[in-house]
Amino acid sequence: MNRLKLVEVFRSLQGEGANSGKSVVFLRLAGCNLNCAFCDTDFRQTNLELTPTELLSMIERKYPLCKNVIWTGGEPTLQLTDEVVSLFKSHGYWQAIETNGLKPAPLGLDYITLSPKCDLQRVRENYNGRIVGEVRCPIAAGDALPAIEELPQALHYMVSPIFDGDRMVPENIRHCQFLIERDPRWRLSLQLHKLIGIR
Repeated sequence: MNRLKLVEVFRSLQGEGANSGKSVVFLRLAGCNLNCAFCDTDFRQTNLELTPTELLSMIERKYPLCKNVIWTGGEPTLQLTDEVVSLFKSHGYWQAIETNGLKPAPLGLDYITLSPKCDLQRVRENYNGRIVGEVRCPIAAGDALPAIEELPQALHYMVSPIFDGDRMVPENIRHCQFLIERDPRWRLSLQLHKLIGIR
């Protein structure tokens, strides 16, 4: 298996989406196929290069009580493979991924968060026949929501108001509320980790 390029590895609480409050180890992989202005990660930076086995050993040593990992980025599908997911699964890990959907996620994951930013047709094709955990759309005031019918099938559809760094933007939250009132199949997802001052 190839070495994985990582920006950082840390344990915290999941701050967004349907798994908010869950204790997880974040595995932030380097590299992305988009360049979103609101991204809060310097995904060009690589601080660690480890084989999957080395990464697994490091996590087991540093966080022996936490068996939940979230593959995030950047864009984790640029590096994550079925074999890496299988390795972690064989050691009893619950695994989630946060992806923009422009590449299919590996098989064997327990939870998929799709955060599509462009090319919905390609996202639909990549996840045709797969039920994902949630679709979470970052939203600023004035943004339109895609129709749920245009998205892959998900257990949850969530709107996430874009923050200014760690600062809430009230007009973005109000706009999300307006969108949810128009279509109650959507739910609000706040970046709780920023609100309570954790990573």
